[in-house]
Amino acid sequence: MALGQYHIFLVMSAALLLLNGVSVPAAPEGEIIGGWTLIKNISDPHVQYLGEYAVTAYNEEKGTSLKFKRVISGETQVVNGINYRLDIDMLEDNIVKPPMDKYQAVVYEKIELVSFKPLLD
Repeated sequence: MALGQYHIFLVMSAALLLLNGVSVPAAPEGEIIGGWTLIKNISDPHVQYLGEYAVTAYNEEKGTSLKFKRVISGETQVVNGINYRLDIDMLEDNIVKPPMDKYQAVVYEKIELVSFKPLLD
């Protein structure tokens, strides 16, 4: 297809899409596409696991020994995966008090299908 014909094809295709009412779905009321949404069930075990993971990863990276207590609030953001912005309460043991009682972490989680095939009997 010549370049001029390709350009005409793209313009015609775009016009047909517009005439057929193709549109991008809107975000649910009160939400912004790509924006942050409050996590309603903060005690969800997966949310708590991500908070504990964040503290463990930080400790390994920085050589610290912060102790995870619980996630106290958080938000999610859908991108090419999910960002979790978590407010984390730290545990104070009898020996060491953390420099701060609360921290904020952002954890990126991407779910990707690696394989899918039928099982053979």
